[in-house]
Amino acid sequence: MRRSWLWAAVATAAVVAVVVALAANLALAPAPVLTPEPSPKPRPNQAMLDLAARIEKLHEPPRRYWRTSRMFSNKTLNEQWVPRSAGDQTMLWRMGGGKCVWSFSGDQGGKYGDATVADFTMADLAALPAETEALERKFREYNRIWNERGFRDSFAEFAPVLGNMLYMPISPQVRAGVLRVLAGQPGTRVHGTAIDPLGREGLVVDLGGEGGTFDDVPVRYRLFINLQNGAWQANVAYAVKGGRIVSYRATTVSGWTDVLPRIPKSCPRKG
Repeated sequence: MRRSWLWAAVATAAVVAVVVALAANLALAPAPVLTPEPSPKPRPNQAMLDLAARIEKLHEPPRRYWRTSRMFSNKTLNEQWVPRSAGDQTMLWRMGGGKCVWSFSGDQGGKYGDATVADFTMADLAALPAETEALERKFREYNRIWNERGFRDSFAEFAPVLGNMLYMPISPQVRAGVLRVLAGQPGTRVHGTAIDPLGREGLVVDLGGEGGTFDDVPVRYRLFINLQNGAWQANVAYAVKGGRIVSYRATTVSGWTDVLPRIPKSCPRKG
């Protein structure tokens, strides 16, 4: 009986020793630390890509005219109605310095009239692909055509003029594609949002084009992009020294309309 008690005591002591050892080891073991996955690094010009993702969901059905109204830093106001179909007339009026003139350009055969990127017809613009790679292939083709006319620009050097696509009559989906192509160019830099000369907030982008001079003042150019629809909002020339606004062009109205061209009162016809 005494031997059984002794073995029981030894066994109990052994169990206690193991429990104590386990408890000691648990107390000394560091608590596990959950390390969060690092956030993905934002892609260059992410704000342009985010804007593209928003506007590609918009619906802007084409109508009879593409109307554009633009204010200049000298307080001149231009208004233009470009018909969607051949057989209609383009109308333009300009007001500035207390004077106003207007004119019909006649039937342009469906041409858009702005050849800064390519010699577009309204049908050409309506047929542009929205998919980014297909759209960039189109733009590279336009770059090649310009170079065949005597220019020697690489695509990166040609790309800044593609910002003009954002004021043309294209769908929101194609506009989103333009933003994505521009965002991928090495010279493009987003500078956040700011207030344009007409008091509107916009996304400010440097497309990497060369600066220049305006009234003998060295300037750098910044494009303001509309935060609601991704359209061309303003182009502003800032003085390199001091940063003051030297000149600007700002769109006040841009979009499709069935409203017939309206001519301001007391505005004589020029032609």
